Amino acid sequence: MKKIAVLFANGTEEIEALTQVDVLRRTGSECDIVSVSGEYPRGAHGIVVKADKLCAEVDFDAYDAIVIPGGMPGASNIAADKKAVAGIAKAIAEGRTVAAICAAPAVVLAAHGLIKGKTVTCYPAQAFIDMMKDSHYTGRDVEVCDNVITGNGPKAAMAFALAICEHMGLVAGF
Repeated sequence: MKKIAVLFANGTEEIEALTQVDVLRRTGSECDIVSVSGEYPRGAHGIVVKADKLCAEVDFDAYDAIVIPGGMPGASNIAADKKAVAGIAKAIAEGRTVAAICAAPAVVLAAHGLIKGKTVTCYPAQAFIDMMKDSHYTGRDVEVCDNVITGNGPKAAMAFALAICEHMGLVAGF
């Protein structure tokens, strides 16, 4: 059974996080909502989510994959969490799956120099695209490059979830 962490922070785009949790749990994987903003973070649209675990308490080495939703200021809140960023960086370096959608590829991954030279996408706001200068930005809905999967926003949430499943050899039961 695969073990996957889906990060969540105050300001996270709910559809980008909860679609991943739903689809990944349907594969039979253990999928934890890991919060950087306390036990009950509030998403970008006011939806309060109960975290399974707190970032400060998890061992990111125990996860086969880490998923980073976007939304603002959710992506910024994740990017500011040193433990989360260290876990993401180590996962990428070790070849484990890291998936980021919307603002997260730019605000979390590119801002920390974690996707240099990779083919990626993100939310098509010019400020985010400009942050991808060390990567190959395509603007496509979903990109898979080595062990990094990126998505461009809420409209791609399901395609992004299915790309994670395919990349990890998981089958969602629906």
